[in-house]
Amino acid sequence: MSNLSPDLPSPISLMYVSSAVLLAILMALVLILSGDPRAPILAVGGAGYAAIALYLVQRPLSALYVAVFLALMPMGLRSGLVYDVAANSALALALGAWLLSVIVQRQHIQWNAVCVLMALYLVWAVVTLLWAPDLILARKELVAYASGFIVLLLISAEVKSIAAIDGLMRVLMLMGWMLILAGLQAVFAGGYQLGERLQVLEMNENLFGVTLVLTLPGQIWPVLRSSGLTRAFHLVLSIFFILCTLGLVALSGSRGSSISLLLVLLAFFFYKPMRPFGIVGIILVVSLLAIAPLATDVLVRRFEEGEGGDLGGRVVLWYASLQLVRDHLWSGVGIGNGPSELYEYVAPLTSNYADRSSVPSHNPLLEVAAETGVLGVVLYASAVVLGIWQFFRYRRRLHNYDELVAGYFPLVLGVSVGYFASWLKGGGMAAHPTFFILLGLLSFPVSGPIARASDIQVESRRIPLTSGL
Repeated sequence: MSNLSPDLPSPISLMYVSSAVLLAILMALVLILSGDPRAPILAVGGAGYAAIALYLVQRPLSALYVAVFLALMPMGLRSGLVYDVAANSALALALGAWLLSVIVQRQHIQWNAVCVLMALYLVWAVVTLLWAPDLILARKELVAYASGFIVLLLISAEVKSIAAIDGLMRVLMLMGWMLILAGLQAVFAGGYQLGERLQVLEMNENLFGVTLVLTLPGQIWPVLRSSGLTRAFHLVLSIFFILCTLGLVALSGSRGSSISLLLVLLAFFFYKPMRPFGIVGIILVVSLLAIAPLATDVLVRRFEEGEGGDLGGRVVLWYASLQLVRDHLWSGVGIGNGPSELYEYVAPLTSNYADRSSVPSHNPLLEVAAETGVLGVVLYASAVVLGIWQFFRYRRRLHNYDELVAGYFPLVLGVSVGYFASWLKGGGMAAHPTFFILLGLLSFPVSGPIARASDIQVESRRIPLTSGL
């Protein structure tokens, strides 16, 4: 069985080809007979979708990569209904393809404990619908959690080999360069004026930097996995990526993202494989401050002026959130209803949010506690803590497997430090796709072929004790 994308047996493939062709023909006939002028376009589009779906359903990992890529798509590229259909279809295909491969190949599903805890949290979140005042908001949040959970489940279940993690890193690399190119276009050809906060593809300025931090492993991983001229090529690309990231985050004026980037670079100093990136990154930061002070003017001014008060006004939001949690300690206010209910607690404390009808807590744990109470936050926080603990516990498996793979631990650890620094004070991050993808990256060393292979290699290096008699 292939580690990357096992194909289904030929009879199964033939059945799906026949079904897809028949379905496409029936759809085309219905559309044409209906007399709709859009019938030819819809028929061609339907046939194309059937072909793509047929291809992906036989390649579970490829389907997962497509779903992850679409989940990270910037807001400016999400064209309403078209994007929603594409993203939801890709996620459904990825889940269906995995389940089909499990059934056909009679695989045994190994549940990661993090996925179990997150599944229990989802079940409890559904229960809170019984007292949620706004079911529309609740449904929207549940969809976000369910989508993120499926991504986490599929990553932990399918990304178990070096080839599989290579593919996931390529997805992160592609998304990272898309954001960088979009940022450069916004600066040099998008009418950007120095002194303003840079916004890229309609993304929140803070989310832009956080997403770039998450895609950083995709740029550095090829350097760790290659040698010679290929390594030199990827090394130059990764350094240029870090330089562009530093500059664009500075122009965005995001204090949290800039601190996260510095934490990532500082974390790299503690591990030999990553130390060159930490050194180069700090040199680039100093050079940026000395050579291009105008690029950091917005960021420096926001630090000096303390815009929004302490921690950008988050202290007030956290205090109000604690009051909300105190009043709904055990049940919460219902999934998805935290921001709308929090406004009533924030209004007496400050007038900064008078023009809003809802206010996020700007802390995922407080958001979860406000919406689902004590049980919800215990389950949610336990999943995060367990994911980090497992990552540390099984880190030796990476080193035992291959020296070229050993750099995975310090790379993902450094990125996790930076990500969680922004995540802890981010609004709407509790169910964001980046959070579930990071949990998936942390789960990679836990189980699967890489774990078994590393354990076998350790056993083979042990000298058996014999009496010699």
